[in-house]
Amino acid sequence: MKKLWYYIVPLCCVLALSACSSDDDRPTGRDEGLARLATVTLMATPNGLGDNGYNDAAAEGVFAFAGETGTRLRLLLPKDETEAQTMYRQWLTENAAQDSAVLILGSSVYETIARSNRATLSGKSSRVLLFESDAEIDGISTVIISRYGVSWLAGAMSQGFDALVLTATPGITLLEESVAGFQEARKSYAGEFEERPCQTTVHYLAEGASGFAMPDSAYRYITRRADKVLNYDEMIFPLLGGSEAGVLRYLNDNEFTTALMVGMDVDQTGLSSRIPFSVVIRIGDVLKQYLADWLAGREWPARQRLGMKDGAADIVITPRFAQHLNIWDARYGDPDTFQRLYEKYKEEAMEKESLTPDPKPHPLTPSPSGEGEAYGGEGSSY
Repeated sequence: MKKLWYYIVPLCCVLALSACSSDDDRPTGRDEGLARLATVTLMATPNGLGDNGYNDAAAEGVFAFAGETGTRLRLLLPKDETEAQTMYRQWLTENAAQDSAVLILGSSVYETIARSNRATLSGKSSRVLLFESDAEIDGISTVIISRYGVSWLAGAMSQGFDALVLTATPGITLLEESVAGFQEARKSYAGEFEERPCQTTVHYLAEGASGFAMPDSAYRYITRRADKVLNYDEMIFPLLGGSEAGVLRYLNDNEFTTALMVGMDVDQTGLSSRIPFSVVIRIGDVLKQYLADWLAGREWPARQRLGMKDGAADIVITPRFAQHLNIWDARYGDPDTFQRLYEKYKEEAMEKESLTPDPKPHPLTPSPSGEGEAYGGEGSSY
């Protein structure tokens, strides 16, 4: 995956950005005229960019579209939700009658803001898109990529291991959907290791959005967990945003650990030798297609849910995984172990995705760790 900074560095220190492209890459006819007049604005999640994951992938798709079409691009970086609301209201005011203006709201955390500030746009070809949500909001299109099926598949592929679902915060639909899918597969396929049933533990780092920016807390939690056993060998399923860096730090600092981590949101091959496969959410491709449809004059659906069946989510196997390990065990002695599991369970995962249940928030219990922002105690297990 191309690094986000490939797009950002030439544009840094400005919020109004003009993308350029060669004449061969420019659209023609109606598309060319619209591209020259149009402005696409991306309002990123607070503290989201630079996560080497979902937020970066989303931004890359938007930046790539701007670069290929010559469409002007603005990037808004609110420091918190209060500033985001101010920026959103200002954009609506400035573009109420403007032609060819698009605003992309880059997180489900903006759903409340979108509901409380009605988007009334009279200009031709002007639209607002909110992703990470399939809510019905007047004047706004929404799109979400379901995590249930692909998380179910990751759960089935983690059989033979105890598993830790380490999550930033409860109550966010996409996270709870991932937790539910992973747990459901584990109920059927967790299996046994050394004649003992494999366990699944869920732990939440924080009560709110701060859980996405707590890599030190994630590192400390994994370290404490590992210190309690002779051989720490769980399969870690991280739903952490930027806090995932703490898990990667632990794995890379302990080169002889037998713990594994599922890569999250993008193909994370190379970030650690302990990643056998990655859950990939192709949000950048989805946003790029939405913008291409807009440029071509095609209407957006009011709300849309995509998933594995649409190619919007999948699992990517790390090539030659076992060859890069300092220590390994018989559970993946066959170099094709995870590829075989992927092929065995993918169809069932897509069937499960089509029947996605409504995720239920996980109950919180204060952590005894003494860290004021940590929740969930030692996690719930079964």
